[in-house]
Amino acid sequence: MKLTRAILCGILLWVLIFFEVSILMFGFKLTGQMYYTIHYVLLLILTFIVAYVYFHKRKGTFTEGLLAGTVMLITGIILDAAITVPLFIKTYSFFANIYLWIGMIEGVIAMGIAGAIKK
Repeated sequence: MKLTRAILCGILLWVLIFFEVSILMFGFKLTGQMYYTIHYVLLLILTFIVAYVYFHKRKGTFTEGLLAGTVMLITGIILDAAITVPLFIKTYSFFANIYLWIGMIEGVIAMGIAGAIKK
């Protein structure tokens, strides 16, 4: 696994998700089940786009994808704790949201699948 590449891809994914969530919540004013359904589908697409960047011109494995996905997840959590919560959410109970964790798990598994596909 390329640690620097995984961290940079984690930053890229965090930025893409930030814009995606902003568009869904503030542009389309989606909430509840409709928001999460669309978000999870778009999250999968964004994760595969970032996986393409991470594995570009490289072979991968499911394990490498999981490891890269985990590094990207940790990067995203750090960025959420440093930027999203203090500037927008105002409470760290943000991390207690089960739907947030479902999305995080989805991203890590999607990276593993992308790595397996790039075998």
